[in-house]
Amino acid sequence: MPDLLRDRAAEDPGGVALRVGEDDELTFETWDRRSNAAARGLAERGVRPGDRVALVFDNHGWVDYAVGYLAVLRSGGVAVPLGARFSGPELDRVIEHCGASGIVHRGLTAPGRAGAALGASSGHPWRAEPTALEVGQDPSPFQAPIGPDDLAEILYTSGTTGLAKGVACTHLSITAHDLPPDAGAAGGLAANGPVSFLHAFPIGTQAGQETLRVPLRIGGRTAIVLPAFDAEILATLVARHRVARLQLVPAMAQVLVSSGTAQRHDLSSVRRVILSSAPASPTLFSRLAEAFPNASLWNAYALTEAGAARTITEYDPRRPTAVGRPIGATEVRIVDETGEVAGQGETGEVWLRRRGTPPRTYYRDPDATAAAFTDGWARTGDLGWLDAGGNLYLADRKKDLVISGGSNVSSVEVEHLLAAHPRVADVAVFGVAHPVLGEDVAAAVVLTPADERPDDAAVAAVARALQDFVRSRLAEYKVPHRVVFVDHLPRNASGKVLKGELRERFGGQAEDVAYVAPRTATETAVATAWAAVLAVPRVGANDDFFALGGHSLAAAQVAARLRDVLGVEVAVTAVFEAPTVSELASMLDAMVATNTG
Repeated sequence: MPDLLRDRAAEDPGGVALRVGEDDELTFETWDRRSNAAARGLAERGVRPGDRVALVFDNHGWVDYAVGYLAVLRSGGVAVPLGARFSGPELDRVIEHCGASGIVHRGLTAPGRAGAALGASSGHPWRAEPTALEVGQDPSPFQAPIGPDDLAEILYTSGTTGLAKGVACTHLSITAHDLPPDAGAAGGLAANGPVSFLHAFPIGTQAGQETLRVPLRIGGRTAIVLPAFDAEILATLVARHRVARLQLVPAMAQVLVSSGTAQRHDLSSVRRVILSSAPASPTLFSRLAEAFPNASLWNAYALTEAGAARTITEYDPRRPTAVGRPIGATEVRIVDETGEVAGQGETGEVWLRRRGTPPRTYYRDPDATAAAFTDGWARTGDLGWLDAGGNLYLADRKKDLVISGGSNVSSVEVEHLLAAHPRVADVAVFGVAHPVLGEDVAAAVVLTPADERPDDAAVAAVARALQDFVRSRLAEYKVPHRVVFVDHLPRNASGKVLKGELRERFGGQAEDVAYVAPRTATETAVATAWAAVLAVPRVGANDDFFALGGHSLAAAQVAARLRDVLGVEVAVTAVFEAPTVSELASMLDAMVATNTG
């Protein structure tokens, strides 16, 4: 990757490699010079080839992250990108597991980012922002010796066991890539100038890493990143920069087509929309076709463990659920329960590999590596089948992994945490359908014998206490937004919980609450914002944000609307802490009183 950046900076020094939102940008020349200087700064701090360096950034820090990432590679170190998905104890555990010699960050002491706990508990000798690493350093070319089989990065991804696993990627693994035949074109049209593509993938994910590398691999590409997903800002940037390609997870695409932005902005420049990271419904593709009449629509399938191996297909109503054919050197195999290759149309576990590329491994976890990788194949844990044309279809998930808005949630991890609560005797966590996220997290809870099952008046309070317990320890997308209380969990003869029964029983819409009209001006403002963002006709004072179909992307839009209306700084997390209209209104009234007091 350092070689690609050096060459691109020489060919197109003033070309913009990366834009973040509406303000920040990074040219190839600046990226090259800053990362050279920062690499020297890392070397001065003792970083040597093979040392792991954690990079802790949220999506507002993409420019500094890009500089820090290339600086680590140029120092010979191993980059460990950690975005906002990790916080608090989770973040500490990951940094300790990889044995990081230091942390490159931006604003690590901001609330909710583990601040003082990092370093103090794990004994890291140093922490620095990229700009501090660059001070006084020579920006001329710098590169410690590295080879194709040396580790380049470790990507931590939450699987179906409780703890995140680190996928170890060599330099050869991250540079191996198969480009589609029209790589130099914008959705099939000849590229007569720079082509911008837009995404909102988080730092530290496989998708985020791949989009960072696109401008280095393909000339004339500019990556535009949304610091936080917002349909209105996305459409504004598309119109301003004449964006040719969008890369989205289905949850974002759902918000986009439901927001009406296509009617308020000129999106005619978009020639290709690619969905990935989670299953997408045919209905969503139909709505995307209406919003982007000039664009081809594509579905892609990949996973961190499989590296460059992937499938991709243009959406075809005749094959509405297909996730594509193998691209380039990718191979797909379907393996049945006996370990034999399944026949055409037969369902089995999906295996992926790319010819000529060494398989990835789980860092410091030989047992998990042996279970997930076989003769160069990555065993995906997904069930699927192939049709006569070689198109891959996903039938189900082999394990009880919840995919919420494109992010993986381990049900075991959340179950173990809830089981530690003093009021919980037994618990099962499972996925329920969500109109935007695809799935949301739900929990069925058996209370301890000392507790009677809560009456209707107490249900909400007990559920809130359990949600807050999880929220204080895990990221928001892992919090069960639906908590139900049962006398016992359904189990089979072997004692395993029958989660299928729980999904069937509790997978429908939550029960409606009695409508109570908003009683104050603030409640009216909150209800109006919710109704507009969630596209529901009526919102009452006692309505719950998540019961109405709310999610993290919508929470960001609600916060922005309320900031404009009330003139106070509203955190995105406010709706998670106060999920009913009346509770959020009370919180906002207190904030206004404090600001004016």
